[in-house]
Amino acid sequence: MTTPHTTAATIAEIISSVPAFVVSQMSRAYALANTPDQQAILDAMPDFGVTPTQALTLYATMQTALASIGLAGNLPAADLTIFQPQPDGSVLYVAPPEPEPTPEPTPKIEQ
Repeated sequence: MTTPHTTAATIAEIISSVPAFVVSQMSRAYALANTPDQQAILDAMPDFGVTPTQALTLYATMQTALASIGLAGNLPAADLTIFQPQPDGSVLYVAPPEPEPTPEPTPKIEQ
């Protein structure tokens, strides 16, 4: 038979490990999904029982919640300018614009 202290400590340990587990899984998913074929990943989600909009909403909500308590680490926020939810539950991936080229410095003309 377990004592209440042991049970309480076990429960506290499990609860305290949840944020780190969630962040690690979200980071893993983000890293694996960071490919040139973003739209294919989004389109495959319904095969696994979740719409892309649900997945995006879950990611955004969890990242915001973790960030609000200082536990998001390097987990980036969802970018709704790139991942655009559609009324039918799909998400349209719009590639981010290419960075503008750095202008060449103007040569100084000595007089």
